[in-house]
Parts: sequence; C-alpha cells; structure tokens
Amino acid sequence: MSKNLALRLAVAIVGIPALIYISYTGGYFLFTFCIILISLGSYELVMMFKKKAYMTSWAFCLIMPVLCVVAAHFEYPVLYVLVLSLFISSLFVIKGRSIERFFDDLFSLLLPVFYLGVLSTFIIYLSVLPDNGGKLLVYVFLIVWATDTAAYFGGKTFGRKKLAPQLSPNKTLEGFFCGFIGAIIAGIFSQLVFLKIGWFKLFFMAVLACLFGQLGDLLESAIKRHCQVKDSSSIIPGHGGVLDRFDSFLFAVPVVYFIAIYL
Repeated sequence: MSKNLALRLAVAIVGIPALIYISYTGGYFLFTFCIILISLGSYELVMMFKKKAYMTSWAFCLIMPVLCVVAAHFEYPVLYVLVLSLFISSLFVIKGRSIERFFDDLFSLLLPVFYLGVLSTFIIYLSVLPDNGGKLLVYVFLIVWATDTAAYFGGKTFGRKKLAPQLSPNKTLEGFFCGFIGAIIAGIFSQLVFLKIGWFKLFFMAVLACLFGQLGDLLESAIKRHCQVKDSSSIIPGHGGVLDRFDSFLFAVPVVYFIAIYL
C-alpha cells in the first residue's frame, strides 16, 4: 500500500464516522460544519482566482456565503443576501478595475456566494425536513462516496474512453457509468438499514444525486484547469482540498432536497 493511499484511508476512517454523526445530529453541529466548509472553500477559490489575477476579496467571499447559511439556519430569506452580494460585488468591480475585465472580476466575486453559499443552504434545508431529514443527509454522503469509489475503481479497471479530457484527463466514460452502479448499491443499502422511503423515490434520488454529483466534480475540475492548479489546496492530507472532497456533495444535496419535498 502506497503512503498516499494509507493516508487517504486514515483520514477516511476518522472523517466518515464524524460526518455521519454530524449529519444525523444536525443543529449547531451541522451549522458549524457548514461554516467551516464555506470558510475553507472560499479561501481555496480566492487563492485559485489570484493565479488568474482576478479581483478577489477573501472577506467578501467569506462573509456573503456565510450569511446565506446563517439566513437559512435562522429561517430568513436567502434572496436578500444574494441581492446584497450582487450589489456590493458590482461596486467592487466598477470602482476597482477597467470595464474590460468587468465580467471576469464579477464572476470571481460571485462564484463563492453561489457555489458555496447557496448550495450549502440546502444542507440546512435538507437536515430539518420532518422524519427523514438527518437520514437523507447521511444518504447523500453515502451516495457520493459510493459513486466516487465505484467511478474510480471502475475507471481503473474498465476505463477506455475519456469522459471530458479537457477538464479531467483521468475520468473515463466507463468510470462515469460505474458510478451509477455504486450509487444504486448505496441506495439499496440505505433503504435496508436506516432509510424507509419508497423504492422508486429512493432510486430516482440515487440516480440524479449521482449524476449531479459527478457534474459538480467536473465543474470543480474545470475551475482548477482554468486556474492551472492540480488540487484546490492540500488542507486534507491525502485528499487535496475541501472543494476536492465536497464538490460532488454540494451539487447532490439540492437534488435530493427537491425530490424529497416535491416527489
């Protein structure tokens, strides 16, 4: 076993039970987790954007996403935070740089708000759903982990055709479809062990959470490729950055939330 793989396993052995406990418990434990996730993720985005000389403000890219989660936690309208973010970021750009770089700079300021702030609010929303809120959050983690694991080993074993070589050279089409098998297995396990919802709903959640999770992974790969970095950071030993580990999760949570309340 390589040193890097051993390190990844050690972090997983500690991290997975902790995340399951936080998800199931919810409340201020989960709220604190979201704040930490946003803080570290914002820092990683700002550091990557600085490599492209975009206008960045870590204070703005931290405060605005955090305000989104605070609003969600205390049941205030998140839309107010988004409007305020758009207004303040526009002032930053107009006063600070030439108009030719307006959209690049505006993008670099607003992406953390929507990518981290808005998506993280659905972690809060999902956790407080009646009956299955905390269980559904655990379910999303299991789906994402099973998808990543199946996609990785499936790609290593069967991978031939590249999925999106310009974004992520190592991802294969075969690994992409193996991810769906892992997600369905995780869904069946969840239904048999702790989550009692309809089989059709469960299957639908697994497939769409897997799809959007992998799309989220590709988006983060696109950001890294654009900024010419390998990992978003090295803050998690053996795993890279916070965005490297939670990109799929952030995109899968809203899908499960909307299916849970509308289907």
